[in-house]
Amino acid sequence: MSTKPAATASLKRVGRLAEHRRESARAFLRLRAAPVATLVTLLVIGIALLLPSLLNHLQRALTSGVLALQSEPSISVYLELEASEDNVLQVSEQILQLTDVDAIEVITPAQALAQLGETAGLDKDLLATFDDEVSVRLPSQSPASPAKSRNPLPTTLVVSLSASKDSSEIVAVTAERLAAEIRTIDSVDSVTAEGAWLTRLHALAQIIRRSAQLLAALMAIGLLAAIGNTVRLSVEQRRDEIRVSKLIGASNGYVARPFLYAGLFLGLGGGLVAWLLQLVVVGLVGHEVNQFLALYTAQANSLAVSQIALLAQRAAQDLGLLLGTGAALGWLAALVASHRAIAACEP
Repeated sequence: MSTKPAATASLKRVGRLAEHRRESARAFLRLRAAPVATLVTLLVIGIALLLPSLLNHLQRALTSGVLALQSEPSISVYLELEASEDNVLQVSEQILQLTDVDAIEVITPAQALAQLGETAGLDKDLLATFDDEVSVRLPSQSPASPAKSRNPLPTTLVVSLSASKDSSEIVAVTAERLAAEIRTIDSVDSVTAEGAWLTRLHALAQIIRRSAQLLAALMAIGLLAAIGNTVRLSVEQRRDEIRVSKLIGASNGYVARPFLYAGLFLGLGGGLVAWLLQLVVVGLVGHEVNQFLALYTAQANSLAVSQIALLAQRAAQDLGLLLGTGAALGWLAALVASHRAIAACEP
């Protein structure tokens, strides 16, 4: 006896599924019957989903780039060219007396020149024309045997800050404070707080993140209005059919079902369009991302390549997110618009 209710319930579920398949197929065919209007709507939805997604990708790329390039905080102190060894020692002792200073590394002009030659790939013969001492050409010397030029690079002190668990912003403020104090020391020509640009880049990433959130909210409202208006117009075109359906006992939920599927399909299609456009844009701006990161550090060339690959990987992973977001917005917009319009279609 208990098998009858179970079989009846199973048949009802199969019947409901068949109804949903039939209504979804009808909704898809209606969209395909108006290809121009459908494509325009899909393009609008895709662009609306694309813009905040691209900003989110850019913010994540900048943030991961900052984390990858983050190093121990340090300050580069460039002494005057005329600074002697005694001056170097005196400046080092004064810096070590400052708070938050951990250690100092002295880079002589000869070491700096060698590092420059290795980094820039300069010819060794060219580097050999420089000397640490000032050489003056004597009147008796011939132009064919030029005297060595003075090394143009100053003595550099690399000041390492004490280890801290503070945030990068607080560490950057500490570095700027120490840099200002070091500038007042005699024989110091210029001071650079390394890593300050990382803080600025991080701040830029946060601005982009907030902008992406605001743009996503605005675009969601716009999509709800656009899809809702499309569904409302579709309801108006089928007003007579809806009235006849209500006369024979159809509920508002049953009548609204094809419009809900239409909104769902529009959202899914718009999400797919956004994903395809995102892949194209990421491929086009990859070189510019490389150049942007190369402005800050020599390590950025290899980092930018990894960031481009990461952007492409995330774009592929975001397919589900874009499809889900588009489908949810399309279904919600169709739900609100169709029920309001159908409720007004009284027989």
